[in-house]
Amino acid sequence: MSYSRKTALYIFIVFSLALYLRLRFVIYTPFEFKIDAWSMHHYALNVMGGEYYGHKFGEHWARYAYWPPLYIFFAGFVYRFWGMAQDFLVLRIIQAGFSAVSCLLCYSIASIALESYSDYHKEAGLLAGILMALNPRMVVYTNHLYVETVFITIYLAITYFLLKYFKDELPHKLSRHRGYVPIKNLLLYSILLGIGNLTRPVLLLLPGVVIVFILLHTAAKHLDLKRTLEVLILDGALTLVIILLVLSPWIIRNYSVTGRFILVDTNGPINFYIAHNPLANGQWVDVKPYTDINSLYETGYEKGLSYMRNNIPKEMKLLSLKQQLFLHQGDPHITEAKFYLDRTYKLPLYGSLIKMGIKKNILESSYMLPQMSFVFLWKAALVLLALFILRILTARSFYILFCEPAWIIGNFLYINLIIHLFYFAPRYRIAAEPFLCIAIGILLAGILTSSSRMSSLKY
Repeated sequence: MSYSRKTALYIFIVFSLALYLRLRFVIYTPFEFKIDAWSMHHYALNVMGGEYYGHKFGEHWARYAYWPPLYIFFAGFVYRFWGMAQDFLVLRIIQAGFSAVSCLLCYSIASIALESYSDYHKEAGLLAGILMALNPRMVVYTNHLYVETVFITIYLAITYFLLKYFKDELPHKLSRHRGYVPIKNLLLYSILLGIGNLTRPVLLLLPGVVIVFILLHTAAKHLDLKRTLEVLILDGALTLVIILLVLSPWIIRNYSVTGRFILVDTNGPINFYIAHNPLANGQWVDVKPYTDINSLYETGYEKGLSYMRNNIPKEMKLLSLKQQLFLHQGDPHITEAKFYLDRTYKLPLYGSLIKMGIKKNILESSYMLPQMSFVFLWKAALVLLALFILRILTARSFYILFCEPAWIIGNFLYINLIIHLFYFAPRYRIAAEPFLCIAIGILLAGILTSSSRMSSLKY
């Protein structure tokens, strides 16, 4: 099979499988408002009515910038043009499309990550895309009016374009050759990073991960550190300017409404205090009866940091607890969906990864979608990482670990860090799962790659 035909076939498999499962779930499962979706929905109604994240809903000025705006504007414009008929069916179908595209991005990221090191890079992408397509949480969240489905797609696009920058543009800049230096991928990464922070501002610290990765990449490939730092400063400054340009309309809007400079929203300080206060338990807690909630929009970071400094032993226990929750806690959304489908339609959408749902009567046999738990994904990735390290050690190509695989692992660890800084919730952790799917694909392909192939690509 030719290279282009294989690519087209793999893309078709990933996208069609992902879209089919998501649309099927949307059709067969009823819609229900969950947690913060109700609040964001009301802001979206303001947008639909021309209020633009308005002045009617919310009891305090900070509420006018309480949520990041992109998903609210997106939902509001969908309401305006297609309405809210059949429990937001159009919006949920559009979200299914976003989720299917995120599966394609997993395919593309895994494929280009190993393109230089393995003949199985397309297969790595196929496995990553299929794991993402079959991931039940990615399917279930499509049916809720959460920001996560759109956010994950944008986050993966950011990851993709920065990986392309590492592979296609950074080498040109480090070579010191005169002439045209491409910056397309850097520009797209920077624009999307701004858009991503307007969706969920948890990506504001992501450039720190990028800096660490570039330094690892430089050391692993024995590149000129001085030249790398020069490029890092120039490209970092360009990225910062573009991000601020993307955010600037919203910053101006916030100032005109509230009289204060608010970068994205006022949600961060209160969430930080919720994570670091006398009632903190690693998850969301209601602090309203014990503190002035309105004051926390301005003082949440200060009070949270003060509590951390004065309660170091408890904070260490909280870190351990949040790590346990991050690695092992289930997701009630999955339990609810499984119970409803089993009770109402007897649909074979969920089941064990091992037990494929074959009943005693062969005539009643059914295929069940593997219910890959988060625990299964991270344990599988950890085992494959150990085997991958052994493989590259035998090939004397240990530097590969600190190149593209480090970028994927770094993004997973970044989401873990955000959970530690704030608090655990299954829908916050879901952003880490695509990187486990990608890691499993690239690590398995790397293990299957011959040592001679890896050894021939040194520096």
